[in-house]
Amino acid sequence: MNTHLGFASSDPRVTVLNDKPVNTRGRYVLYWSQMFRRPADNAALAFAIERANALRLPCLVYEAVRPDYPFASDRFHTFLLEGARAMGLGLRARGLQHAFFLPRTADEARGVVRKLVSHAALVVSDDHPSFVCPIQNSAAARFAECSYIIVDDTTAIPMSLSGKAEFAARTLRPKILKARDFWLRPLDEPEPAVRATFDLPFHATPIADATNDDIAALVASCAIDHSVRAVAGTRGGADVAEERLIDFLEKGISGYGDRNEPSAPNTSRLSPYLHFGHISARGVALETLKARAAGAGELACDGFLEQLLVRRGLAFNYAEYVSAHTTFEPVPAWAKTTLAAHEADPRPWLATRQELEDAHTPDELWNAAQLELRARGIVHNYARMLWGKIPITWTPSAPEAFDHLVYLNDKYALDGRDPDGYASIAWCFGVHDRPWPERAIFGTVRCMTTRSARSKLDFEGYMRTASTWRSEVSAKA
Repeated sequence: MNTHLGFASSDPRVTVLNDKPVNTRGRYVLYWSQMFRRPADNAALAFAIERANALRLPCLVYEAVRPDYPFASDRFHTFLLEGARAMGLGLRARGLQHAFFLPRTADEARGVVRKLVSHAALVVSDDHPSFVCPIQNSAAARFAECSYIIVDDTTAIPMSLSGKAEFAARTLRPKILKARDFWLRPLDEPEPAVRATFDLPFHATPIADATNDDIAALVASCAIDHSVRAVAGTRGGADVAEERLIDFLEKGISGYGDRNEPSAPNTSRLSPYLHFGHISARGVALETLKARAAGAGELACDGFLEQLLVRRGLAFNYAEYVSAHTTFEPVPAWAKTTLAAHEADPRPWLATRQELEDAHTPDELWNAAQLELRARGIVHNYARMLWGKIPITWTPSAPEAFDHLVYLNDKYALDGRDPDGYASIAWCFGVHDRPWPERAIFGTVRCMTTRSARSKLDFEGYMRTASTWRSEVSAKA
């Protein structure tokens, strides 16, 4: 077997979205980077370069940060622009033109993709089952006058290998383990054989050489939500993602088995980088296997790989095969029935969305988790499960609680608007789970309480830190 991962005929990662041929008058192969925003270890980019070389054409890389994506804010724009800076530097080193576009308004953004596609021999983009990517790919494939291809590089093991929506991790795990050895290989990285630059139908932003002050000024110039501020100390980019991975494997992986303990910072903190495509799941898995071979700890490394490949893979499977995965609709019938049957149960308190957003609830631990989300763009692993469960007891119905949680996660989480986030929230309502002994309000959906959590884990320091987070949130308001 080849030690590197290339592309074979009928490759399960590659999908053609229209029946158009290659445009023989095209000037380049266009790679539209929507979700895999990294200059290397990117299967979609590698496929685009491979096809460009075969057609004896240059590969043009288009990346944009529009102001009209859902929940566009300073937080996400800053992270994206920092990532675009790393992307620009990496592409420049490979001799590829980075066509980076930062429209300040939605009107300014209209029509640019159509113009770029009109001059392409072939278009390649990212296969991703959530957020705006499926809609944008579908629309572009319809108006393209050339072949439009998407490439899956989301979860290391191609999403299509499952072939159906999985019931739980236990049904997906054997498929992942069977395919893992074949797919966990370094990506074959073709270099561009033809290099050229083109005049672009928009004013490109020279992002590769931007300073932090430049990025802050660019973000301020965009018509987005400026009330959700960037997260201090969490910078975006493929370079930062790589640094975080190395730091985790050298210093944190040995304690990964205690990742639920809030007083021990043993998590990888890579989820925002995986979400924005600044690092690949394949790359993270390969480095983890190297660390395991070097003695980093078999149980810890295997536990991390379980979360990365199986649990995250299950979330992407859910998004791939369940079209309404961002809503309460796909919650299993048994869970819907039991939650509805307990709607009349007395609630300890009824919350408005604003009270939840502002972390003004009677539960100190829940407030701490919400404040961490608002201040840091993340929630501690175990606290996140409680964060998703407790609002069920504070709202008149489960669908209302679900909608509140999706709203809060998508607005504030650096790793929000992602299959992993939607599946995690859905799990709180019974997706990928089973019935448990019946309880008030929850019925037979798994019940979790902060009182129980505090008896098992040391959350006192976590909640003390929440006062700092509240001060940060108040200062930004």
